[in-house]
Amino acid sequence: MKTYIPYITEQHLGYPSHTVFCDIQSNRGYNLLVFAKKADNFLFINGSLRQKIPVGKWIVLSVDSLYRAYEQPIIYITLYGSNNIDDKNLLLGYKRSLNQKPIVLSESGISAKPRTPAPYRNYIVLVSMFILVMFSYLSNSYVRAFQRYYNFKDLFNTLVREQSFLINKPLNRMNMMFIIMLSLIIGLFYMLLQSKGMYVFGGRTILQEGDTLGVLLSNYLRICLAIFVLLMIKYFLISLLGQLFNLEKVVDLHYFKIIQSSILFYTTLVLILLVLFMSYFPHDFNWQVYLFTPIVVFYVIRFFILYFTIIRSIPIQSLYLISYLCIVELLPVILGIRFAI
Repeated sequence: MKTYIPYITEQHLGYPSHTVFCDIQSNRGYNLLVFAKKADNFLFINGSLRQKIPVGKWIVLSVDSLYRAYEQPIIYITLYGSNNIDDKNLLLGYKRSLNQKPIVLSESGISAKPRTPAPYRNYIVLVSMFILVMFSYLSNSYVRAFQRYYNFKDLFNTLVREQSFLINKPLNRMNMMFIIMLSLIIGLFYMLLQSKGMYVFGGRTILQEGDTLGVLLSNYLRICLAIFVLLMIKYFLISLLGQLFNLEKVVDLHYFKIIQSSILFYTTLVLILLVLFMSYFPHDFNWQVYLFTPIVVFYVIRFFILYFTIIRSIPIQSLYLISYLCIVELLPVILGIRFAI
């Protein structure tokens, strides 16, 4: 952003630098205390390196000395190094003699504390409830289709003997409802990543800035619409390449397997991430590292499922089919990973 912004726990957990503006003119006579629990932390004042912070030892700086050195009322102090803000301490205090009596402040029986704002948590809960309502609607209104989509055994069944009502009409109203739900689930997955500071596909430039409930819901709807459009483009791409490779008979089956596998995978992944999001998970958890492997593994497994499903449905040479799947499946995934990171 090229500017200093307020620290927000849900967004800035992985940042190595933390900056505080300090009014040294109004706090003359005090001392600035700096402490770090881990190694390789550095103290910057007004953007210039002052010194390395020793592990487990306090650095004591006189505010009067800082005021004389910088000759300005406010300075900004940056602690650079550890990603976890809890590993760093920056205090303003004074040295009290041991024989000085402590000052006891009277307290009332009731202490009112403001509630910590959690826009992302409220938004995630609201969106999750909406997806759950749609999930319940589809499971009751389209029982057979729901059981077919959410069936791991059917997913790995590569021998499709009959063209079912789900496969013959991939863009009918019933299938469109499941595609919309898939768009909502993937959109929630994207926003979960954004809440942890991971902006993929240039999310900073596409989405609105801000963390209010209205802005988050607006961004969520934009993402879901974009995903839905991409799923439609995916179908027409498969149809076009299917005609070029003379595979029109398996286009609908191919698309059904894509939607079925994606619904199963992303539903499971989002449920796991929701549990982690709502719990007190470690701040230094690297979401990008731990999510990259299962996503890549999923697309590799889906590639082989499509390969064996198509080759058992129609007579076709393996090399010919692999060329088709590499263009339709692997190439978009490789490009997506390239532009996402």
